[in-house]
Amino acid sequence: MKKITSLLILILISSMSFAQNEATKKMLAEIEGQWQLDDNGNVIYTRIVEVPEISTEEIYNRALNYFVYNYGSGKSVIQTQDKDLGRIVAKGLYNDVHIGISLITTYVDCWHIVRVDVKDGRARIILTLTEYEKKIVGADTPPSYSTFKVEDSYPINPKGVQKTVMGKAFYKSHIAAIASLDAIEKSIKEGNTSKDIEKDKW
Repeated sequence: MKKITSLLILILISSMSFAQNEATKKMLAEIEGQWQLDDNGNVIYTRIVEVPEISTEEIYNRALNYFVYNYGSGKSVIQTQDKDLGRIVAKGLYNDVHIGISLITTYVDCWHIVRVDVKDGRARIILTLTEYEKKIVGADTPPSYSTFKVEDSYPINPKGVQKTVMGKAFYKSHIAAIASLDAIEKSIKEGNTSKDIEKDKW
């Protein structure tokens, strides 16, 4: 009886793993071609924002305000702000981009770097996914922590381990990256509060 029960559990786990792998492959297929690799193998996203008739200084200030509001505390910080060069660089963390729950629980965060270059009438945003921080808990043992490059992980590295967990982590990091690009673009085009508030006399 114990052998039959063990066999049924093994079949159930195998079926669940197969279903999860198929779901992960489907998620990754949805975003295929929406990111690039740079010369160093890093995952990058690039967006050009056209803002005709707006000066370099105003575009720079709008971009900087976005980072002041969103990268001014905790682990997300502004690293470079060079007004003369028209460049802002910030490093940030997408917390808990994925939580994989099975016999153990895996928490994955994703570090990223955002660079904005500005000139009259336009801005270029480059967002790079750099590293994952992973915490594994369960099995009555202390949590284990690890940090590793996105490029070394699945699906960028087809041989990467924990394909289901890391595939979903990459998919959700991608979604977070697109949301960041959208938010920065909106800030550059519209400001960071509202047009009415910014034009209000005081």
